[in-house]
Amino acid sequence: MPSEKEMAAVLADVYETESVLSHTRALHSLTKEDKVSGYYRFVLEQHGLTKAQFDTAMGWYSANPVVLSDVYEEVIVILSKREAELKNEMNKEVEEQPVAAQLPNKQQLWSDTTSFILPTNPKDSLDNRVPFMVETDSLNKGILRLMASYTFKEGGFLDSAQMEMLACYADSTIDTLSYKIHKSFKKVDGTIAHAVPESKKLIRVEGFLFCHDTTKKSSVHIDDVKLVFIPKLESEELMLR
Repeated sequence: MPSEKEMAAVLADVYETESVLSHTRALHSLTKEDKVSGYYRFVLEQHGLTKAQFDTAMGWYSANPVVLSDVYEEVIVILSKREAELKNEMNKEVEEQPVAAQLPNKQQLWSDTTSFILPTNPKDSLDNRVPFMVETDSLNKGILRLMASYTFKEGGFLDSAQMEMLACYADSTIDTLSYKIHKSFKKVDGTIAHAVPESKKLIRVEGFLFCHDTTKKSSVHIDDVKLVFIPKLESEELMLR
C-alpha cells in the first residue's frame, strides 16, 4: 500500500498526464476517449505499481476520506510547485502552461469569521454552540473537509465537545458526521472529512463548529476555521489496458 506521500506523488503525475493529454486533445480536436492508456501505465510503472495495486490503494484511500483529503492537499502542493518551476523556466503566464489546466483546484467555502471566543455572552455561558451554514453550488465527486483549532481556557467545566457537519444534497438526503474534541489547554485540531458521491449534488453544508453539554460551562477559543472542497480523480478514469 503506497504511503500518503507516495500516493500523492502518483496522483500528481496522473493529474499532470491528464493535463498534457487534455491540452493535446484541445489542439487536435480529439475526444476524451482518444487518450492513450499507455501514458497512465507508464506513470504507474515509474512508481512500481500495477493497475490492480493502484485500484486497491485508491479503494482504501477512498474509504478513508480524512486520510485522502491529506493526500489531495499534498497533490496540490506538488503541482503548484511544478507549475511555479515551469513558469520560471518558460517565462510565460501561469494560465498558458499545460500543468495549470488540470490542477485540482481547492475551493474555499468558508467566508465567515475564522475565530470565535466562547462564551460569547459572559452572562449566558451555558449554551454557546457555534452553528454555521454554507450554501454550495451543486458540488460532487470530491472531498469536503471542515477544520478548526480549539484551545480550552481555565474556568470551564466542560470535558469534551464535538464538531458536527451535515452534508445536504439536492435529493433531500443528508449525511451527518461528527468529531469529538477532547479538552486541552494546548491547541488541538479538529477535522471532519467526507467523500461527496458522484451521484449526488451537494447544495448546502451546515452544523456546529462547537456542540457541547449545555449543562456545563464552556470556555474555549476556536480559530483557523476552514471549509474546503477538493475535486477528486477516480481510478476509473484511468483507461489502462
